[in-house]
Amino acid sequence: MSPRSPHLPPCRCLPATEPAIAEAAAILRAGGLVAFPTETVYGLGADGLNPAAVARIYEAKGRPSNNPLILHVADIEGARALASEWLPEAQALAERFWPGPLTLVLPAAPHIPEIVRAGNPTVALRCPAHPVALALLRATERPLAAPSANRSQGISPSRAEHVVKSLGNRVELVLDGGPTEAGVESTILDLSHRPFRLLRPGPLAPSTLEALAGPIEIWGGAVADGESQAAPGMAARHYSPRTPLELVPREALPAAARQAPGRIAAVFFGGAPSLSGLEVRCLPGDAEGAMAALYAMLHDLDGEGFDRILLEMPPSGEAWMALRDRVKRASVEA
Repeated sequence: MSPRSPHLPPCRCLPATEPAIAEAAAILRAGGLVAFPTETVYGLGADGLNPAAVARIYEAKGRPSNNPLILHVADIEGARALASEWLPEAQALAERFWPGPLTLVLPAAPHIPEIVRAGNPTVALRCPAHPVALALLRATERPLAAPSANRSQGISPSRAEHVVKSLGNRVELVLDGGPTEAGVESTILDLSHRPFRLLRPGPLAPSTLEALAGPIEIWGGAVADGESQAAPGMAARHYSPRTPLELVPREALPAAARQAPGRIAAVFFGGAPSLSGLEVRCLPGDAEGAMAALYAMLHDLDGEGFDRILLEMPPSGEAWMALRDRVKRASVEA
């Protein structure tokens, strides 16, 4: 299937009914692209064993070729078939947390296309905990490569309309399953060497995983442009709104917002202080609620004509690790 013409109308967006899922599966088997909801964010799916289809993901997103993709599967057996080595820890973690927001990086089976792995000897695997995603995987009967369904480095989509706005006619069909629950991408744990490494924080905290996997090394760096990534989400700049975003300590945010030129959005966690003359937004004061609401708020602010977003520096602590990672990378200037 050749790339879609830029002259075609925007893609169709359908409620995720059984007939729509069956149509989506047929599109995927034919080499097309389908966006679908997971419990984390919406994914841009293609047949993960079809290199030409996977190449369309990179083209549609403008994604650099050094950034590997996650293969989504319907069950543990499907994952085992994609790994050349399935560790006891992988089995224990999958039995406990799948379906769920955990991605495991393991040595890749020989038949995994190089384009999926971005040339790495490993493959990233996940079983999503969303009924639409699971139904689509079962109907397609193929592992689905599915990064977030947005242009590269942009804000991940937590609603179907975010996908349509970002990708337009680059995707054949969007399955609308409503807002996503977790709101940020999966936790990525690299099991390909010891000590195991947390490559991307997510909804599952490291201490939760260590109970089954043993000690985990936290990777908190950034991969430079052009360098190979072991997993998605490791680039310095990612998850970024078009509007410049700056992280500011809570106590300094009111003064910073008043001094900054242009129209400023001041975003706080929990309740905000009384700030006359400023345009204030609030995210929930708990980490889980804030993660679920973050991307939708950034999409909204991007459409409201602000010159800059000043966001309160998230609290410290393990519960906030994933959100701190996302907003830190989102604040890196292009």
